[in-house]
Amino acid sequence: MRVRVYDEASRTYFHSELYAALYSGIFERYLIMREGRLFLADKRRREGNSYYSQIHLIDPDFPEDWITLTNGSISDFPDFPKHLPEDKWTAFRGFPWVWEDKDALRRLLRGEAVPLSETFFPPVSSLLPGWSYVLSQEEAETLLRSYHDFHDSVLVDLRYTSGSEQLPDGSMRVADYIRQVTMRFHSDWAPPLEMAFEGVEGLDLRPANEDCFSCLEEATLRFRDGSVFFCDGFCEDEASYPGTKISAYSLRWRFLPPVKQQSTSK
Repeated sequence: MRVRVYDEASRTYFHSELYAALYSGIFERYLIMREGRLFLADKRRREGNSYYSQIHLIDPDFPEDWITLTNGSISDFPDFPKHLPEDKWTAFRGFPWVWEDKDALRRLLRGEAVPLSETFFPPVSSLLPGWSYVLSQEEAETLLRSYHDFHDSVLVDLRYTSGSEQLPDGSMRVADYIRQVTMRFHSDWAPPLEMAFEGVEGLDLRPANEDCFSCLEEATLRFRDGSVFFCDGFCEDEASYPGTKISAYSLRWRFLPPVKQQSTSK
């Protein structure tokens, strides 16, 4: 499970796998890694009387093999601090081997940045097979070259998934925790292209007028501060760009099988 993290010291963002979450609500802390070193970071930072998220989820679902422990079930680990009521709040969610490596967990709780090589933790990657990810400007340029800068391509369809929905028991889940946009493009220059934007921050869809051709001349794709920006043309000022544009925490893409030709024989 990937997250986008704000580093207050450098005022920049980076991506990390999420190994565990401690506590819940305002007190929640995430176990993340940067440059081979694991450390605990507060999910929210306080500014005045308000709290702001500085770690944002990219993937919508926690790993299936995570375990969940409450304060009442961790009495055998006295080093683990208990900030919330014993029998009510979730205290630990994460991979079981994080909890089992008590020496590493003690060091992390003391505020150390622990090299992965000094733990029993296996390397983790939630990147999906069969997809290419845009995690740098160089990889953004690779996509543009692979799709000929989107020249003469057309947007076939676009789908947004929020995460809010009515559940089978009739209750409503009102939480846009997925925030994913999928786009499909067709082109005479390359196979069909599928792009999946995750952690969408904004989307502006501007279809072509009915009296105009909808094919693109070119496209813009930028990666910075752990986010991507895509639009359907040349762009200098992202805020004032008048066409279709999207900003998100992550982008993955892949080529799809060619469109099947319809038989003309009788």
